[in-house]
Amino acid sequence: MGRLALPTPLAAPRRLPLWAAGALVAVLTWLQMVRRPGDPPLWDSLFTEDGKVFLSQALTQSFLDSLATSYLGYLHTAPRGVALVATWVPLEDAPLVISLLTTLVVALVCVYVFEASAAWIASPLLRGVLALAVAFAPVTAREIAGSLSNLHYFLIYGAFWAVICPWQSVPWLAGSTLLVAAAVLSNPLTGVLLPIALVFALRAGTRRAWVLPGTIVAGVALQLLLRDESASSFGGSDYAAIPRIFAERVTSSLLVGDRYLEDVFGGSTGSPFAWGSLALIAVIVAAALWRLRERRRWLVAAAALLSIAYFLISVLGRGTLVLYPSKPWLLASTRYVYLPVLFLLTAVVAAADRREPGGRRIPLREAAVAVLVLGTIVAGYRAPHRSEGSPRWKPALREARLACAARRPRGTIDLYGSGADLTAVVPIATPEDWAVPVNCSKLH
Repeated sequence: MGRLALPTPLAAPRRLPLWAAGALVAVLTWLQMVRRPGDPPLWDSLFTEDGKVFLSQALTQSFLDSLATSYLGYLHTAPRGVALVATWVPLEDAPLVISLLTTLVVALVCVYVFEASAAWIASPLLRGVLALAVAFAPVTAREIAGSLSNLHYFLIYGAFWAVICPWQSVPWLAGSTLLVAAAVLSNPLTGVLLPIALVFALRAGTRRAWVLPGTIVAGVALQLLLRDESASSFGGSDYAAIPRIFAERVTSSLLVGDRYLEDVFGGSTGSPFAWGSLALIAVIVAAALWRLRERRRWLVAAAALLSIAYFLISVLGRGTLVLYPSKPWLLASTRYVYLPVLFLLTAVVAAADRREPGGRRIPLREAAVAVLVLGTIVAGYRAPHRSEGSPRWKPALREARLACAARRPRGTIDLYGSGADLTAVVPIATPEDWAVPVNCSKLH
């Protein structure tokens, strides 16, 4: 039974040379930095919570106080660490530092997934496609690309590969532990991976194998201990619509990306395309579970279940309105769809994977999946981001300096307080309540 539940992973392949991994990280970071098609650029703007919550609190609180402050019901340790580093440079350069570090971390996760997935995916082509999808799957374009406040979703996906990768050398285990710790201390939903981590640790039977599940347990405990607010609901309890929402936002996104959903849906909900996408993916997963054996069958099952689990957690916890089911093509709250899409893509990749490593020919099913995924990535790479039309940071900061010097509101800058407490409210996004309060003493 144990062998059926946990088949033997593949032997460790040759790792990427350090120079190649470094070059890939640099290229992937750059591709994320220049991805947004409209103004403002990523390096001169702050996205909603990135500025209003994380940078603002980093400027006004001690680091330990900010670490212990929960937001939306949980700690965000990795984003707060990045925001802290952004306070070490002149305030004008804070968005540049935040965006560079955020995209650098995501690029590192991409390379990590490429390496770690070699224990379960035999095809280098499919591993590469999956690694690219971590950062560039179309579901990232609208909201979470380059967003510090959504960094934890990338970390959770990377943590999945960490807990199932059997390699236990000291350097590898150190990197995996850092990734899992960053994920669980940024979002307690990393705890969903705990049962898998425990089973793998029991099977390995070594002390080192317990490091990752121990990290998850400690991180979830700390999240619960320091939690000072509950997660808020957006409302809605139309549970009968959940299969349709999954078809429209997850399986449809997987097949055509997010950018053209309104076109393929014909501007209406419950379209034949959405239901067809759900049926097609269901058939692929079911056929894989029936025909495949060992590692591929296990990975298909685990990834498909995690896709459904993370989707249900979001929809049931936040309410069905969180994904705006009456107009799914508006792409509301795509952050909650990222993990369901990535895990379902993982299941499809596992279903198309070859039986054993090696071979000079690329099987047709691998090529078909690679073309599908790369096609949606290319088509959605420069899709509009939610930040389009938001104020640039440096011009807004210059306006704030003038307002502070004149000690009265100026242009888009409001002031509150007096004397040493005089503070400028620097807008960063629409609507106007997304802003960063900056004490005027920091603008001299």
